[in-house]
Amino acid sequence: MNNELYDAAGYALKKLKEKGSDGSEVRVSRGQMDELNLDAGKFSLMRTTFSSGINIRALSESKKGVYGTNKIDRETTETAVDAALAAAKSSEPDSAEVISGGIGEHNFDLSPDDSNPDLIYDRMTEFMEQVKQEYPKTEIMQFIVRHNKWDTLYSNSNDTRVFTKGSQYSVSVSFSARNGERTTSFNGSGYSAKELDKPILFYPDLKRLIAGSVMELDAKPVEGKFTGTLLCSPDSFADFFGSVIGNCISGGAIISGTSPWKDKIGEIVTDKRINLSFDPLNEHVLNGSRLQDGYLAYKQDIIREGRLVAFSLGEYAALKTGLPRAGATGNMIISPGNLSVDELTAGIERGILINRFSGGAMAPNGDFSGVAKNSFLIENGKIAGAVTETMVSGNMLEMLLNVAGISSELDCGGSAVIPWAAFNGVVISGK
Repeated sequence: MNNELYDAAGYALKKLKEKGSDGSEVRVSRGQMDELNLDAGKFSLMRTTFSSGINIRALSESKKGVYGTNKIDRETTETAVDAALAAAKSSEPDSAEVISGGIGEHNFDLSPDDSNPDLIYDRMTEFMEQVKQEYPKTEIMQFIVRHNKWDTLYSNSNDTRVFTKGSQYSVSVSFSARNGERTTSFNGSGYSAKELDKPILFYPDLKRLIAGSVMELDAKPVEGKFTGTLLCSPDSFADFFGSVIGNCISGGAIISGTSPWKDKIGEIVTDKRINLSFDPLNEHVLNGSRLQDGYLAYKQDIIREGRLVAFSLGEYAALKTGLPRAGATGNMIISPGNLSVDELTAGIERGILINRFSGGAMAPNGDFSGVAKNSFLIENGKIAGAVTETMVSGNMLEMLLNVAGISSELDCGGSAVIPWAAFNGVVISGK
């Protein structure tokens, strides 16, 4: 299989050069996925699929063309080469479109384990039995477990060749609760793991959400409107921070000049307890990319003790702005705090524990508004019960400066590492 990838990449680069490309890069991959699905309580699908593909980026007189296809034979590869070059000829020149400098040959063997279909079935059956026994009012709507195994090769015209082998299991569960005619809104959770060495219900966030779905059968509206504390689960914290990243530190925001942090490198932008980095090499991250813009990836600090130290810029954005290129732009890591989730809760006089936020992206100035779903009222330091969908609003940039606490517990779902966090000064609107 490896020889086939190298042959396809080498052939593509050769043809690109022969046909006039000034520089090019090629990504070739092959993979296998084993999947078992369960719908409405019954196994509904078992399959094994195989995939392959080649993606080409070609430059001609600073004009970029890209093309991808799901075959890697020579005839298809040459067609892809012609399509990429044709796209380049019809595009506008841009001096920031470059091919990364050569870094030679590298091989990464991350976790190329084979699938165990019998174990997938056993773990899924075990999970369904545990849920039925422990949470009989919870209905599993859809349940999917996959094992993905892949080989990828990145190669460019500057003599870079990086070969990576990887594999992982991924678990996805959606569910609701029912008691007679009463039902809750759907909720879901998922994670990735190298092995299925523990029961699926062992995953803490999944078990917590399933237990919470039963409590939601007795959800009540919040009375009135008040300014309180928002206790964010790791998923909702990551969603909020994702909006901040997109609007404040991403390449698009910096190139366009719309970022409210565009001139704040070196300044305090969040509470000093917040540390944010992108680190595909973190021990809790599965199969993090070893490449960033054709260079070897490394940990990139973005916020250190509340101070903005870097933007999240790929090479294109760095060249457009004259600012440093980031060592990584994916796999978000937020440092833990020193309080347990119970201690965070105990310190909240009145607020909402939010598991899922439904709303638009934050405005350029940080304002946001949306609905807290699958959430719970907190009063006098205790969970007072589930709430029906409740409006929450505020300013995300101000929230980050108004932190009530950060948890010592971390959610490590395979692609990111996120704690719980509590923020004061959020407007909560009920009936």
